[in-house]
Amino acid sequence: MRKYRIIIVIITLLIIGVLIYPSGSLKPAKNVLYVFTKPFTIAGSFTIDKVTLFFRDLAHLGSLANENQKLIKENLELQSQMSLLKEAQHENEILKKEIGFYNTRKDLKLLPANIIGRSISGYLRTIIIDRGTNDGVKTGQAVVSDGYLVGTVQESLSNSSEVILITDYNSLVPVVLQDSRGTGLLRGGLSGLTVEDIPLNVDIKSGEQVVTSGLGGEIPFGVLVGKVNEVVSKKGEIFQKANINSPIQIYFLEFVFVVQ
Repeated sequence: MRKYRIIIVIITLLIIGVLIYPSGSLKPAKNVLYVFTKPFTIAGSFTIDKVTLFFRDLAHLGSLANENQKLIKENLELQSQMSLLKEAQHENEILKKEIGFYNTRKDLKLLPANIIGRSISGYLRTIIIDRGTNDGVKTGQAVVSDGYLVGTVQESLSNSSEVILITDYNSLVPVVLQDSRGTGLLRGGLSGLTVEDIPLNVDIKSGEQVVTSGLGGEIPFGVLVGKVNEVVSKKGEIFQKANINSPIQIYFLEFVFVVQ
């Protein structure tokens, strides 16, 4: 250990002498010193360059990360705008379908409404719309989609209303068969839409239109319900019954109109 201390002291003195002595007599010693320290100088320079390059790359990565976040934000904003545009287009298509019904029944006022809730039971019985008494909605008013009856207002609050669908068993709507002129009550249920209490003397025609009769409430005359599919009443019954097909897929409704 003592031997190494002496060598370190000699090297230190030699370095100091080389650095501060002005004459050229120590050039050989300087030369030896430079040769001896060159590997350390190169290694130090190499290390410094690597460290500098590392931090430079790190800064560049930070810049790329910020730019990437900006692009992600712009992309999300663009997707949001496209989604809103698509929804607006969808609503416009629905409105176009209602124009035909509105043009033929200009005596009626159609109030557009969004569906904001559905019955929580497994069987769809009612829907909630975002229109209420503040918009002139009243109990018993018809609710339509594409000109076809889908339900009636069961309860109306200030800013929302509950609509009982025609597919529900407790829904009863007075209707008339357009060709045979038979009258009856439209009722829903698990077996589908049926018109009950049709007089026996009525010659029901398959495919004839069924419309609201306008009797007994706020529902106006002539709102389409569907077409007769088949007669399902049995012999011995005092009234006839017929199955009705509606073109409206009630489970997929998003937007409806209240007939006022």
